[in-house]
Amino acid sequence: MKRGTWGGAVLLLAAAAVQAACEGDPAPTEPPPVDDSIRRIGGERPATMIRPQDYVEGTPIPIVIALHGFTSNAGDTDSYFGLSRRVDTDRIALILPNGTRNPDGLSFWNATDFCCDGYGTGVDDVGYLNSLVEEAASHVTPDGVYLVGLSNGAFMSYRMACESMPGLRAIVPVAGTSFDDPAVCEDARPVSVLHIHGTNDDIIRYGGGGSADGPRYPGARDTVKRWAARAGCDLDASESLSRVDLDWTLDGAETSRRLYSTGCAEGIKVELWTVQAGAHVPAFTPDDIGRRIIAWLLD
Repeated sequence: MKRGTWGGAVLLLAAAAVQAACEGDPAPTEPPPVDDSIRRIGGERPATMIRPQDYVEGTPIPIVIALHGFTSNAGDTDSYFGLSRRVDTDRIALILPNGTRNPDGLSFWNATDFCCDGYGTGVDDVGYLNSLVEEAASHVTPDGVYLVGLSNGAFMSYRMACESMPGLRAIVPVAGTSFDDPAVCEDARPVSVLHIHGTNDDIIRYGGGGSADGPRYPGARDTVKRWAARAGCDLDASESLSRVDLDWTLDGAETSRRLYSTGCAEGIKVELWTVQAGAHVPAFTPDDIGRRIIAWLLD
């Protein structure tokens, strides 16, 4: 287009715009409102925080943090547990953080000596998660902190319990356990624990494992009993609860449940949900498992 033609076209467009405005055409539409329920926290290690859409400032609200497995991410873990779907219904604030990446580019949490800082980076994930809760307090008024973790994230939830994370009330570890040496967590404050584990888990074995000359991890039953004992529960007075159907690939109510609550410190309960024939990542239905987990945490 010649220079003169281009200039003429601009003038024609401008005139048309003025004429349209004078003829009463509607003003340009406003951009859609920003979803104020979603916040970005964490600074250089950003995490997503979601609070109820109608949250009223100053209202106490539980903070739930979802911790992903080795090589995974926050989004996949949220989809697996269906937690963000519970934010408005159950009145929780949800934090979705990511671990760091090792030299192979795989995401991990520096949880225990067994899992999963294989390169020995020593990244301070304990400090990072504590800082997220501290920052979240500028967006909501916390009413306790609750952790849900899968595999490496389950190990990390146990580490945070061992480190007596400020405000921590309960954890739900799935397919992951704690330090093999119980003395590491000897001084930890008691918290409620719901441990979920499949008996056919060939990654983190239900009965415990590890290498003969390297780090090891305790089994599901031993881990649960340790935390029940830490809370002062009577280990001989555990209850067998009704079985439930959690894994849609397995027939019937495949998951047995054992509860430790007698003699426990006030407000503490410890449960083991054993998914008979369940794999490392049980086939949960997100709406079902999310509802069950949040109900258990807030009970």
